Amino acid sequence: MAEMTIPSASATPTIGWRWVVLAVCLGAWTLTNMDQSLFSYALPGILQSFHLPLEAAGVVIAVSFVCSSALVIVAGLLADRFGRGLLLCLLLGSSAVFVGLQGLAGGILTLTLFRSLGFGLSGGLSPITNALTVENAPDRLRGVSMGVLQCGYPLGWLLASLVAAPLLRDYGWRASCFAALGVVPLALLLGMLVRRLDGRQLAERRLTSPLQMGQGGRPGVRRLFAPDLRGLSMTCTLTFFLFGGAYAGSAFFFPTYFTQVKGYSPADAASLVGLSNGIAVIGYLGAALAGEYVLRRRTVFILWTIGGALSLLGLLWASHSHQSDLVWFALMATLFYGAMAVLPVLVAELFEQEVRATALGVCASAPLALGFAVFPLITPLMVGRLGWPLGLSLLVVPLMAIGSVAALFLPNRKSGLPIS
Repeated sequence: MAEMTIPSASATPTIGWRWVVLAVCLGAWTLTNMDQSLFSYALPGILQSFHLPLEAAGVVIAVSFVCSSALVIVAGLLADRFGRGLLLCLLLGSSAVFVGLQGLAGGILTLTLFRSLGFGLSGGLSPITNALTVENAPDRLRGVSMGVLQCGYPLGWLLASLVAAPLLRDYGWRASCFAALGVVPLALLLGMLVRRLDGRQLAERRLTSPLQMGQGGRPGVRRLFAPDLRGLSMTCTLTFFLFGGAYAGSAFFFPTYFTQVKGYSPADAASLVGLSNGIAVIGYLGAALAGEYVLRRRTVFILWTIGGALSLLGLLWASHSHQSDLVWFALMATLFYGAMAVLPVLVAELFEQEVRATALGVCASAPLALGFAVFPLITPLMVGRLGWPLGLSLLVVPLMAIGSVAALFLPNRKSGLPIS
């Protein structure tokens, strides 16, 4: 079999190499989401093992996302300054190690430490994989490529359920955490595939004018809040914060919801959530295709988010059997989670290459992680006072509605246009 030729620093990537980059990014994003999803599937067992209330889970999740909101900014800055490939490998491998160490935790403090470090490092992959995909995709396939990349969310949840369900059933929650260590050698392989990708892009950045760069002639956060970008940066930040709050206020608690409210075993809850997320891939791809060829991305994001909110209400109030749980949850995941197929590419296209990874870190991944940090603290309080259905309805649905309104202030850019 002929060896694939990796383009030199001065060459334009071939079509074949563009798809290799997408495959690497999708693989990395799927694997890191698989690792992090293992915690949610293990959560019912963790609470039982350490004799903890639901509020403790909110604290652990919140602390991990505070750590992530800081590290994604650092990752974006480092990726713009030093390149994407090596950093992708380091973050994926090291985050998997800390997920595996969660299985050795002797108490809540150790568990929180390992969870925070693992998730923080994992979050750093978001601006890197998004930037790599946007920069290497053909103009007319950029939205589809980003939609495929975002499928790493549901695919990660699906793969994690396939791994976690039998381990939870036969060996307990600790064994499911150890499964993440299998990602470490895969991280080395993916890193090798993109090891020479950065040379051409870094060379181009050195020619960028000082007006577009931060202090010392390098891209920086200050550029994002210059007068011409300040409004855009703040709107992106708010939209991602609200969407992240809605996601984290619900998604990470659904395995526990199904065990406490519906009476599922942890293994059965993992299977239902994983299968539903696998079905949700249809929503991601549908959103990407609709945003590329039928509607504009902002419109698709709003429609999918509103549809997801209505489906969430159906799950909470109209579902009374295992089959209807699966149907409503899959529909909600297809629309609600599928909205993420268009939001990152919409934002990525609005910033120039010199600060794209930084913008994806500061204005997208960081506020997303901050929303993930804040609202898991609120969810247990709402559930404790009002019960699961009413608590989630009054917290998550308004966040989705306000996030849709915030998105209206983003430019509704036409798909398929070249990016700078």
